[in-house]
Amino acid sequence: MIAILFGGVMCAAAQAPGAGSKPSASEPTAAAPAQPIPFNHKLHIQTAKMTCNDCHEPRGEGSTLALPQAPTCMKCHVSIAMDKPAIKRLAEAAKNEDPILWVRVYHVPSFVTFSHKTHAGNKCEECHGPVAERTAIAQEKDTTMGSCIACHQAKGAPTTCDTCHVLMSSRNQSPFEADPAALARLGVMPTRKQQPTVSAKNNALRLGSQVPLLATFLNAPLL
Repeated sequence: MIAILFGGVMCAAAQAPGAGSKPSASEPTAAAPAQPIPFNHKLHIQTAKMTCNDCHEPRGEGSTLALPQAPTCMKCHVSIAMDKPAIKRLAEAAKNEDPILWVRVYHVPSFVTFSHKTHAGNKCEECHGPVAERTAIAQEKDTTMGSCIACHQAKGAPTTCDTCHVLMSSRNQSPFEADPAALARLGVMPTRKQQPTVSAKNNALRLGSQVPLLATFLNAPLL
């Protein structure tokens, strides 16, 4: 009798939600931020057979992708699911030309240059996770400097500072007033030859003393 009872308890524990099981691929692994309009990526990709570019259209020269606004959504929803409250809000926003203030999930600091056009040869899932399996989007991929560099190294892409950071001033000059030796230590090359000045030499010495600090920043885990 004791053996039967013990076996029943173990069986119930094994069937309990989450007991010894891994997170389902259909559920986010992190908290997804609340959005002004609920959008089910899984429904739109798997059922409606839409692609990323159907909603996220390239802007300008293609370095950035747009977050969809009401007019884009209403191209389909003018005749689909019009009775749903969220679609009614979309229709009203399109009519009044009100912007949808989507909450960004993935973003990089302003001092980081990232171009979707440059990365067009990669799959969206590599940076954004299995979006096609998600009903709500949360950040699941690491976007720290270390992660980006590791990916570049794995794909044989450049990993010098100026790959992701704009190191030129508005005058098309290096922002560092240092001699070539100091610039070389940082992997930065001057754009034109300049006559060394007393100020430049002093700044070179000052920059040289800060190289360890800069190296620590460049290898920081967070962008």
